[in-house]
Amino acid sequence: MSILKKTSLVLGIAALGYGGYYGYTYASVGAGYAAKAVCSCVFVSGRSLESVVAEDLYAVKGIATSEVDRANRTATTRVLGIAAKTALYREGLGCTLLNGVTAEELRAQPTVAKTPAAPDSMRLGERLPALEKTLDWAFAEPDPKKPVRTRAVLVLHRGHVVAERYGPGITAQTPLTGWSMTKSVTNALVGMLVKDGKLAVEKPTDLAEWQADDRRRITLDKLLRMSSGLKFEENYGSVSDATRMLFLEKSAGGYALRSPLGGEPGATWYYSSGTTNILQEILRRQFPTHAAYLAFPYERLFQKLSMSSAVLEPDPSGTYVGSSFLFATARDWAKFGQLFVQDGVWRGERLLPEGWAAYSARETPASDGMYAAQFWIYPRKWGLPADTFMANGFEGQLVVIVPSKQLVIVRLGCTPDERNFDEKRFLTEINAAFP
Repeated sequence: MSILKKTSLVLGIAALGYGGYYGYTYASVGAGYAAKAVCSCVFVSGRSLESVVAEDLYAVKGIATSEVDRANRTATTRVLGIAAKTALYREGLGCTLLNGVTAEELRAQPTVAKTPAAPDSMRLGERLPALEKTLDWAFAEPDPKKPVRTRAVLVLHRGHVVAERYGPGITAQTPLTGWSMTKSVTNALVGMLVKDGKLAVEKPTDLAEWQADDRRRITLDKLLRMSSGLKFEENYGSVSDATRMLFLEKSAGGYALRSPLGGEPGATWYYSSGTTNILQEILRRQFPTHAAYLAFPYERLFQKLSMSSAVLEPDPSGTYVGSSFLFATARDWAKFGQLFVQDGVWRGERLLPEGWAAYSARETPASDGMYAAQFWIYPRKWGLPADTFMANGFEGQLVVIVPSKQLVIVRLGCTPDERNFDEKRFLTEINAAFP
């Protein structure tokens, strides 16, 4: 559902007080989280350091200091004076933590040449007055102690913008984080290689690291559906597999690949960012060069959809963090949703295999109606159409796709406690406007 869904990133100040290795590791996780957030929000989103510290770094409030070096394009955060992390910005690839690499080594890696921003091709439709009250509510801040911080809402109906609004300091040109909505983009990239005949969802992954044990039986489908059986701790309130992978390791996918088998593949469902980064590791191995892999999402997806704002960020090893680190404007996130409304066809060209959208929206066994294939489906329980599926990310990021109504709903924000934003009310009210 999200990088920190229904958990807290409060960094355990009490644990830090005890000192020792665990305290240092905890502080390092917090420093990595904050340095990465500052770097991306400043250099990718174009926001001020002051706004990022005030709004986005609530999890390390009072225990961290952050600074930006614009000349070297870096951001550094120190937590309680015992741990520090630095993230480096590269044009086209966004920000990457310097875990296990130097700035010089990271700059020496291949990069991508982003095409110049094309004129916005979004078609404007008639604005629906019925949605205005919902937008007023979505952007309201009734209790300063319970911030909502909706930053963008956009609704597409039949490919036309029928509602659009932005919060303070945010415009239609501001790329915003999708957090775990990035998983759904990884789904699309896998689909493209399935279409090319390089991957097959029902076949084992053939990962060399898994051939000596029962992990060799895990199929691509089981990874896409979070039912691989791999043992991986998705906990963001502690030093866990997930926090180590994202904020301390050189290779996110490499770390996740070392996960042991904890159960029979397909028998249970467990949400795991590690499985998505394993998918990115698989994707990278389908290309002859590192540069070809890095160019792949830009040439085959973002440029095709005119998602000129999109920035997919890699880990220090140069593999995309497919679980968490994609930035794009609300309009570009909406284009991604529209691609699935149209079953993978864009301007007459088929980008995804025929039926891939239906496959992606099909319920995963044992998920209790919650999950499909790197997409969530639980809004169906609230009365939304039976073909509804959505990308979902930490702090309330949403791209909701309803093919039967030709409807895409985007909400981007920074809601520290997601209970402060009534997602059910938001989606059911918008859905009701399109009978």
